[in-house]
Amino acid sequence: MKISNKNNLPDVLVRAIEANWYSGHGEQRFASVTELLKPTKLAILGRRYGKEIAQDASDMIWTMMGSAMHKVLEAGEDMNSLAEERIAVKIDEALITGGVDFYEDGVITDFKFTTVWSYHSASRKREWEKQLNMYAYLYRSMGFEVNALQVVAIFRDWSKRRCEAEANYPKQVETIEIPLWDEQQTLAFMRSWIADLRAAAELPDDLIPECSREERWQSETQYAVFKADGKRALRVFTSRDEADAYIREHKDAAQLQIVIREEAAKRCLDYCPVKDYCHYYRGLTPLTIESLAS
Repeated sequence: MKISNKNNLPDVLVRAIEANWYSGHGEQRFASVTELLKPTKLAILGRRYGKEIAQDASDMIWTMMGSAMHKVLEAGEDMNSLAEERIAVKIDEALITGGVDFYEDGVITDFKFTTVWSYHSASRKREWEKQLNMYAYLYRSMGFEVNALQVVAIFRDWSKRRCEAEANYPKQVETIEIPLWDEQQTLAFMRSWIADLRAAAELPDDLIPECSREERWQSETQYAVFKADGKRALRVFTSRDEADAYIREHKDAAQLQIVIREEAAKRCLDYCPVKDYCHYYRGLTPLTIESLAS
């Protein structure tokens, strides 16, 4: 990966980002837990075009901060805990590696500098669940007892005013309990993901199945039914047919209209390093991209 500096960050920050950037260089492995967590298309295109992909240093600030957190955690490590310990386990002849932020008393903890949106996003929490359960499998395979999983979320866009005003707004730091799978469930998930990666690696770029809406961090399209002069939706549906049926049966059908709500594909627009090589993203028209980003 090439690291650019379009926003003219101080040289010392760019050097620190370059020094802390990690992608498993030198490991003789099939995949890391982080790679297994990625959508298959993103992972394969990343492997194929990794040397050509450019990422700006300003987009990697929080990755660097994550590395700084690892240094802090290492300072708090004692005889009964492990911080940023990398483990490798072979599954179906594939060497899978992963590094847990912190392990102590049977609890795996992952520290994340993240956004309030992620805290409320079901799809992001499912990613966290998959990630931590894969870490649990690696640790159990090495003889460690794992009884609980948790994410410590540190919100980089936190607002004190909103926290005081909104009941469901998180505190600046939240500890989130993650469901713990049994070993067989985790092994089946990892085997399936390994098989998908192997199969996709044999396909041309444009034949690799596109990411799901959830993997694009995009909820289902909504069809909101409004009265012509209404400010609030009468009903919201996830199917156009259901919305049409509701209007046909409504006594004021002639006054009703449907407003389509298409949530932005957040990962595609802002967080996918391989989007320029992806047939799904290339298929979006400039007008669609502008609409999703707005």
